[in-house]
Amino acid sequence: MQDFKGIAEKLKRAEENVYNLCSEMDGFFEESDYPFFPEDNRDLHLKAIEYHRNRVIPPRFSMLSGEIIHHLRSCFDHVIWHFSVGPQINNMPVDFPVFARKPIDKGDIARFEGKIQRITDFRVRDVIERIQPYNASDPTDDPLCIIHNFDIIDKHRELILCEGASSAVLPRSMLGAIESYQQAHPELSPPQVARHFKGEVRFQPCVSFRDFGKRDIISVSEGLIRLFNYTFATIDEFRIL
Repeated sequence: MQDFKGIAEKLKRAEENVYNLCSEMDGFFEESDYPFFPEDNRDLHLKAIEYHRNRVIPPRFSMLSGEIIHHLRSCFDHVIWHFSVGPQINNMPVDFPVFARKPIDKGDIARFEGKIQRITDFRVRDVIERIQPYNASDPTDDPLCIIHNFDIIDKHRELILCEGASSAVLPRSMLGAIESYQQAHPELSPPQVARHFKGEVRFQPCVSFRDFGKRDIISVSEGLIRLFNYTFATIDEFRIL
């Protein structure tokens, strides 16, 4: 059975693409008339919002986002082939199952089992079942479900990106203080934490995903990093089996 080197290379490439895309998006805004939103001048702030709202987002950003998503999704399919042994019993596609609803009727059960038919290691099967979106409190917001749905969308059309309102940018020297504050106040969202450090924060425009799970909007950078981290941690669960 081959090792996880191929999967590791896919993860490495996905990570490189995430940070390259983030860098390109930063450059897109840095070369604009308003690389940051003026916070002390309301009229100028509104003017900057309108300016960015009318800018055309390069189609390349959507294409690169789709490539990253596909690398992440294919990592899970490679896990299935990594642990598969013996001949395929029928012609059902062998890939990583992603079910938002628990398979109960005969057809869904057969479809689920068909995808993992060549996996005999019950430890692997247990992990596959445990991480299914139907086990989450909100399956549509489960990272695996988001990756799966985004990959399907990208096969047929571009991922939908839009101009986000803003994202907070904090000096690196503040990271320690910010992390301590977040640990002391886990109930606060990132924007709420940022407001606490308002004097140190600058807000910059961002490109965002639409319909990211239960969220209407999330920055592409934050969304892709979140999905990459989830994939990396989950693949590691399989690697140590």
